[in-house]
Amino acid sequence: MGWMEFTLELVNQLVWPITLVICLYLLRSPLSLLIPFAESIKYKDFELQFSQELEQVSQQASEAIPAFSFESSPLKQERIADFLPNASILSAWNALDQAAQKKLLSYDASISIPADQPYKYVGKALLENNLISQKQSKVFHDLRVLRNKVAHAENFQISGKLAKQYIEVCDALSKAISG
Repeated sequence: MGWMEFTLELVNQLVWPITLVICLYLLRSPLSLLIPFAESIKYKDFELQFSQELEQVSQQASEAIPAFSFESSPLKQERIADFLPNASILSAWNALDQAAQKKLLSYDASISIPADQPYKYVGKALLENNLISQKQSKVFHDLRVLRNKVAHAENFQISGKLAKQYIEVCDALSKAISG
């Protein structure tokens, strides 16, 4: 194999990978505009599969909360979910967290909720004091994990549909905790 054959073979092997890299580089701006509509994003070891995880939480909620259904009345957060899905998820979690803390403090006003990890503590304390079932505790934990993904993942946007589903589960669990 001469130098000319070697060069032709090298170009032949590298032409598609180089073309792909150039296309991705040139289209990086339009592609970045499509990322907010993705329901699953993978970057190195960091994978976000919000829709699949939310579907699992919804299934758990239907088992853990007797009156849970997706046909609930529209909430304030649901109305803004199409425009600000991440903010509506954080708002729905806030409402759930407030209901959980209120329930816990009404059970025992002497309970001190730590400032460093209040969500973890509240969920665990509700379960330990038999204020929620094991299944409801699992739903509470999983909703917290999904909320953290939305709150802490950089440039991560979900669809309004998924935000509405999350809001419905939060609302149902909040009513179950309060009731």
